[in-house]
Amino acid sequence: MLLDGYPKGFLSYLTRTLRWIRGDYQIIGYLKRESGLSKLSKFKILDNIRRSLLEITAIIVLTILLFQKMFYNTKVWIGILAIFVSLSLPSILEVICSIVYRKENVKKQRRFTKSIDGLKGSLYRGIISIVTLPTRGYRAACAIIKTIYRMTVTREHLLEWTTAAEAEKQDNNNVEAVFGKMMPNIIYGLLLLGAVTFASCNMYFKIFVYIFASLNLLAPIFMWQISKEKNVIKKVNKLTKEEKIYIEDVAKRTWEYFSDFMNKENSYIPPDNFQESRREKIVFRTSSTNIGLALLTIISAYDLKFITLEKTVINLENTLETIKKLEKWNGHLYNWYNTKTLEPLIPKYISTVDSGNFIRIYVYIENVFRRKAKYCL
Repeated sequence: MLLDGYPKGFLSYLTRTLRWIRGDYQIIGYLKRESGLSKLSKFKILDNIRRSLLEITAIIVLTILLFQKMFYNTKVWIGILAIFVSLSLPSILEVICSIVYRKENVKKQRRFTKSIDGLKGSLYRGIISIVTLPTRGYRAACAIIKTIYRMTVTREHLLEWTTAAEAEKQDNNNVEAVFGKMMPNIIYGLLLLGAVTFASCNMYFKIFVYIFASLNLLAPIFMWQISKEKNVIKKVNKLTKEEKIYIEDVAKRTWEYFSDFMNKENSYIPPDNFQESRREKIVFRTSSTNIGLALLTIISAYDLKFITLEKTVINLENTLETIKKLEKWNGHLYNWYNTKTLEPLIPKYISTVDSGNFIRIYVYIENVFRRKAKYCL
């Protein structure tokens, strides 16, 4: 079983980024004219190479500009600002888009878990990208040098790869590990503090360097704090009465979609979507994922006491009988079917993702719930 996900901590995030950089350099040979790749594909490879050099060039140029101002009093504010903007450009664009394309009368999505998003999330991401620059630049340089050495000298460990889940286990997010991996930040911060102390620049620039250097020194503490794994406590029993009513209403309205449209006309399988605006219209097609979700909603409706056990079994049997009638390829459902004729839609193809979604639910229905239902009846 192969699992992958998004890194939970800064160290595992850094590990994944460096793994991607090594992969980008290992496919650099496809830039040759005889590789057969299109110009667009080659451009994507080059763009990945450019992206891997961003932090490295940014920290080098930033250091040169800072020292020029400290000891030669040259005008460098525009260059420093350009570097900060380039590093935080994704956050800046996100803020601009949220303002320009903001829609009126749109309620913020309700969540029952804490999250940092919106303008605050964009601001935090921009700050983190700047204050962790020394570590990310140093680690990126190490990854590039290591890859080139392996490709040209040792020819070993070129397939070194781990999933995000495995990286989480390997990267210990305790304070010692974070400080050890972020030592470039500490060294860079101390270097700036020492240099600006003896510099002959004006007081305003000294204050700026002191603040920037302090943020570099404090960055390991920040990243350790936000990478700490918190004990997740189930809060189902802590929901307020209003929140319980809201969740139950969402569940009922979700079940009503499947209950209304999983009828004889649609062969007891759910249509992919229903158009509410302009003119009410239903599409008579469905996917293996939709069919699996339909089975799951039937069970959920029973668990939530929306329907009786007898009604649950009837609904399941109707849908399962339809599934048996569907044309298959080596036992796998095709990705799309006509809900009226049950014919697979052209072009016929199998989706490993959709089949995986369906099979896990179907196996549970066949092996667990059906026996339980027969016993209860």
